[in-house]
Amino acid sequence: MKLSIYTCMKDAIYWDLHAVAMLKHHLPLADEIVVNEGYSTDGTFEAIKDLDPKIKVFRSHWAKPDGLGWYNSFKDDARRHCTGDWCMLLDCDEFVPEWDFERLRSRLETAKEDLLAVDVLNFYGNYRVFHSRPAISHWPDRKMILSRNRPDVEAWGDGTNVRLVGQPFAWPTIEHEFVLHHFGTVRHPAILREKWRNQQGRVYGTMRIPIPTFLFRWLPHRWEDPDFFEHMEVYEGPYIRAVIEDPQEFVRDRFKTYEAVLKRDTEARRLKANPSSFTG
Repeated sequence: MKLSIYTCMKDAIYWDLHAVAMLKHHLPLADEIVVNEGYSTDGTFEAIKDLDPKIKVFRSHWAKPDGLGWYNSFKDDARRHCTGDWCMLLDCDEFVPEWDFERLRSRLETAKEDLLAVDVLNFYGNYRVFHSRPAISHWPDRKMILSRNRPDVEAWGDGTNVRLVGQPFAWPTIEHEFVLHHFGTVRHPAILREKWRNQQGRVYGTMRIPIPTFLFRWLPHRWEDPDFFEHMEVYEGPYIRAVIEDPQEFVRDRFKTYEAVLKRDTEARRLKANPSSFTG
């Protein structure tokens, strides 16, 4: 069984993604890693083009973000370059834990299904904090990203999942067996807010006038934003090898969120133990 991982990246350095670490991490898992590189102007192509013979980079011109099909088009293009028996769609901020490499390959060797799903663990600010209820924030908590290398497989929706052409999308009835570690919200807070406001605004049609980049530097994302902070929890591990070998690559808030969550939880335990100390 040959496994192809396919991913896409454009200006990954500017967008503060973890592209180089992601590619290196998956070399022991994949027989090939196909990268659709969108003619970056920030040095991304130069950083990835000679990393390893397993990594096959091709370049294509991506259209401007305009609707969900924008994601699907370049992801499908990457998949068409795969030569494996199975294909796995990963964004360049997603990591399969190395302790699952052998088990994942064994599962594919004997799989009867054409599509398989995984759960998603969403980290936030740093590698020690995760979102405990991602669906509340409209973040993915599972993804259908494993497929046999069939010509009728396509990216679906916002490109998060794949499906068979002409068939309704449906989650597998079996329990998901693997968990992705997703670091999409472990990035510079100004870049994170720019992504949400400008890039996703173009895709979803919610942005009328783009905000200049320098303004996001003045008003970056606040890690204790109440829309997110309530559902953040401490992650106790285990940590993937990429984190262990280069922990600072996976910290963008100086652990402020981690410290704030610990303080919040300590206060909650104190109030529970001594309710009379609550003054309102």
